[in-house]
Amino acid sequence: MKQLKAWEALYRRNEHLSVWPWSDLVSHVMHHARPKPKTRVLELGCGAGANIPFFLRLEADYHAIEGSPTMAKRLHARFPELENKIVSGDFTKDLAFDGRFDLIVDRASLTSNTTAAIERCLALVRSKLKPGGVFIGIDWYSTLCPEFASAKALDANTRQDFKTGPFAGLGTMHFSDEAHLRSLFRKFSLVALEHKTLDKAVPAGPRFATWNLVARRPK
Repeated sequence: MKQLKAWEALYRRNEHLSVWPWSDLVSHVMHHARPKPKTRVLELGCGAGANIPFFLRLEADYHAIEGSPTMAKRLHARFPELENKIVSGDFTKDLAFDGRFDLIVDRASLTSNTTAAIERCLALVRSKLKPGGVFIGIDWYSTLCPEFASAKALDANTRQDFKTGPFAGLGTMHFSDEAHLRSLFRKFSLVALEHKTLDKAVPAGPRFATWNLVARRPK
């Protein structure tokens, strides 16, 4: 609940308003899910709606759970046809739609939670995916980010109280290595797992590293 309040405050201040589809999400969805019209999609933590136009262009049956009530209301105004398909809530506790989905996606939203909350959410994801359905996670933060070693530990993979850097003011953040991701997705079939690192030379800056992953619910 504390983390949801932190993002609600950020959105009320009009911060972190990404509005263009994330390129890695687009490429992974098209390569691994190949959605057709009416493909049932659920996005966890849609934020300012960056990925919504992409899914609408594909004529997908789009749904989303967003932790910020303020942002959910803004998206209802922007996409009135999705008023009943974008809801405000805690996706680590309930995926508040009936039926199952062909595709569930997350772009750096689940990473704002503890290990226990992520495990709870992934159990819900597995139950809500159709057999053979796909989960795509984009930009899950890596333990190679320097903040993993420097910030206050909340559990073995979760850090909080970031004073500087890209996570300052964002509350809780979760970091993974390959072994941890394999453990989290042990009840799925891992289809793809990619590690990205960005080293800033000009201007000089700390390393930023993330994971992209694709996991399938076994049939």
